[in-house]
Amino acid sequence: MGWHVLTSKARHTILNDAYNFGVNFYCTFRIQYNPSTFGKFVEPPHLAWDEVIMFADYKDNERWEFTGNMYTHKPGSPTVGVWAQRYFRAYCHAHNTPHPDQPMWKGHSKLFDTKGMPVKASALGKHTGVDAQNKAVQNYLKSNGGILEIEVHDIPSFVKPQPGQHFNQERILIFNCGVTGIGTRIKAYQHLKMDTTQPSTTWINHFQMGGTPPGLRTTGLKLVQNFAVCQPNLNLPTGGIL
Repeated sequence: MGWHVLTSKARHTILNDAYNFGVNFYCTFRIQYNPSTFGKFVEPPHLAWDEVIMFADYKDNERWEFTGNMYTHKPGSPTVGVWAQRYFRAYCHAHNTPHPDQPMWKGHSKLFDTKGMPVKASALGKHTGVDAQNKAVQNYLKSNGGILEIEVHDIPSFVKPQPGQHFNQERILIFNCGVTGIGTRIKAYQHLKMDTTQPSTTWINHFQMGGTPPGLRTTGLKLVQNFAVCQPNLNLPTGGIL
């Protein structure tokens, strides 16, 4: 009864365009719901998007750190918000209709039956409003069971400088991602280093599944707080259910 993880898979592609220096990182979770004959519908556990961030700004002689679950920290972010939108986005996908947060919101949520076949729009019915659309997917799962495929798409990267800007920065980002309390974890790390006074061929853009990340030089750097990252924001996205 309840939810269990069928698969947890990850992939990445290098991102090095006119604006960004980093990677596209995709984690795809297939979670199955087995209904109870008499019990009520049970929500899945939270996404565990655990990150350790260590950032050094050698130009300003500052550094900051963050450790936490980005989903419970900022559930409405464009990266992890798809988990909160799991039913709403699955409904939109079944009906082949865009959701109102496109194209800013990344990832996807898709609904399959217990045999792994896509659930058709007719099985969910036509509904107006996100609450009713959420309920349609929940009711389907409660009655029939099924599989949600939720893909989280992160873009950990440095923004490239504009004319007149100068960056000398380095970051270690450690991922430990999965579904809280069930299934296996996806572990990876990223090492970015950019000194714009040096040729771009000397910059570092390394991403690795598993393994041990390198250390970060912190001697002489003042520890500060990055409020944009460290300040929680518990607002949910359109149709979001924590």
